[in-house]
Amino acid sequence: MDGTESLSPYRRARARTAALLFTVSKDDPLSRYVDIGLIVLITLNIVAVVLESVDDIHRAAGDYFHYFEIFSVTVFSIEYVARVWSVIDNPWKPVHNHPIKGRIKYMLSWMALIDLIAIAPFYLSFFIDADLRVLRALRLLRIFKLSRYSSAMTLLFQVFREESRTIGAAMFVSVLMLFVASSLAFIAEHEAQPDKFSSIPAAMYWAVITMTTVGFGDVVPVTPWGKFLGAMIGVIGLGMVALPAGILASGFDNALHRRRAMLEEKVHAALADGEISDEEQADLEELVRHLNLNTVDANAVIYAVKHQKAQQAPGVCPHCGKSLHTQEKLPARPSEEI
Repeated sequence: MDGTESLSPYRRARARTAALLFTVSKDDPLSRYVDIGLIVLITLNIVAVVLESVDDIHRAAGDYFHYFEIFSVTVFSIEYVARVWSVIDNPWKPVHNHPIKGRIKYMLSWMALIDLIAIAPFYLSFFIDADLRVLRALRLLRIFKLSRYSSAMTLLFQVFREESRTIGAAMFVSVLMLFVASSLAFIAEHEAQPDKFSSIPAAMYWAVITMTTVGFGDVVPVTPWGKFLGAMIGVIGLGMVALPAGILASGFDNALHRRRAMLEEKVHAALADGEISDEEQADLEELVRHLNLNTVDANAVIYAVKHQKAQQAPGVCPHCGKSLHTQEKLPARPSEEI
């Protein structure tokens, strides 16, 4: 019994769609097959866009690329509509439960916008007389749809959202330095190189290349003050480039720590009665998949909580964890957990 038997056929169909598109469970292989099918289709689309840019292959394939594009857009369109329709039954996102506001909030989310961008070029071709090469290139944005199935990309987007203010502050300082460096470079180099430092916007190219320590060498200062400015900007740029990287690294560490804490809290609740039932074990495994934790980390958390419970239990040796009355063994090591 999953609680959907009492629902109407319409509600059961919507809940089933949400389970297929938003959750992956080992007890529901169909949801896994749906994800695998979408991953394969997205990958084939990226390959098709790349191969279609080769004139010889494009001429040899004839209309096959066009037929494949129609098929892909049809599938992606059905997926998008199905996600918007069923998102209010997604158990992992209660903020989307409202039938109207929830759907609008989901449609404005990052992943939903990526899904929309993936199909937009096809429909735009009917209303906008644009260069087909541009529309084909825009189809490459479908590669971002793969981020839904990548735990690393999901975590990266979460860190970007959480650290957006801090990263925004660092970017503001970088933009401020860009304007200052461009203005000073224009003053120092305009008379010596009027073709390369013709204006402050033109000098911004040199400032960006210097601040990021790339240094293509196509535009270089020749005056003493310009060289001094370039050296100072290069040194300061090292720190400015490293600052967002440090913020992201700290955000990754904090996000992983919070996810482990959520799992630890769930394990504590499951062990409140002294043991983990089969249903509780299934819930823990589902939570591990949802949090995108690897098996080693998850098992280490479970083992640590079991060991802590064993030490706190009466009649258990606080040093070895064994019962003082029986030869009860410690909880299995993480490598022995499922």
